[in-house]
Amino acid sequence: DLVYNRIVELMELMPGLLTRQTLPDTLVLQISTLSVSPFFVENVGTLQLAALSVCRGIFCLYEKHRQIILDDIFSSLARLPSSKRNFRSYTLSNGESIQMVTALVLQLIQCIIKVPEAEEKKEPVKEIEPLDKRVNVRSP
Repeated sequence: DLVYNRIVELMELMPGLLTRQTLPDTLVLQISTLSVSPFFVENVGTLQLAALSVCRGIFCLYEKHRQIILDDIFSSLARLPSSKRNFRSYTLSNGESIQMVTALVLQLIQCIIKVPEAEEKKEPVKEIEPLDKRVNVRSP
């Protein structure tokens, strides 16, 4: 239990390291492998939540490692026996649950999405006449 708590503490500190220091590729790969692994082990929910932040941080900051992280996630998922694929859950803010791996993939996608900035001047939207006003139907 003490070792587990220390590992969780270390994992919780990793996102801070990622944002403060540019790491060499070899270290990034080792940390990403370390952060993906907990998603495929039972009864380590706290570690999974900490690993989620680490994995998301690497995915956001190190673009060239994104494909490797996704490959690692999906190959690990494919190796799981089908009976073990549904046991990890992540509770959403509305109280519903989804699979932890689903939460991970969603967060990875969300962290790289860039919302375009609002334009100062937008062209006015052209109004379209309703179809019934444009078509003349004559009875014979």
